[in-house]
Amino acid sequence: SYSGFGRLFTITPDGGFPTELPLVMAFAGSYSADAARLAYMPMPPAHAIWKRYRGGRTSPVWIANLSDSSIEKLPRENSNDNHPMWIGNRVYFLSDRGGTITLYAYDTGTKKVTQAIENKGLDIKSASAGPGAIVYEQFGSLHLFDVASGKARALKIALAGDLPGVR
Repeated sequence: SYSGFGRLFTITPDGGFPTELPLVMAFAGSYSADAARLAYMPMPPAHAIWKRYRGGRTSPVWIANLSDSSIEKLPRENSNDNHPMWIGNRVYFLSDRGGTITLYAYDTGTKKVTQAIENKGLDIKSASAGPGAIVYEQFGSLHLFDVASGKARALKIALAGDLPGVR
């Protein structure tokens, strides 16, 4: 039998033996605040090598109730959804459902998906959530999306190098 599916495990901060999450297959995920549910990708994204991919391996985002392993599928037609990030009662994720990969939000109460930011540029490549904000990378620059205000801004980053090779 074939069982080469990705799995997710937890481990305590002190170390020890990892514990497998009760999911048949899983690639990446984000816990709800109470750790009772997990927003996750059941398989790795296929669009890493195929832009606007619409074949049988489009990547969904699902929510698992970890007490009984029941699954709630986020509404979608045939999009590539990835990078789930749970903040409050919303699951933020990247998706190409509108063409260009941009940031979307799924409200766990209303069960609706909305576009969180307008993206008229290039695809957003990755995103990560922190306290009250999401940082995302788009065409080599970093942006910060404030969850409370719904506004995004580019971050200015300057590095001062010693550069002894060019003295």
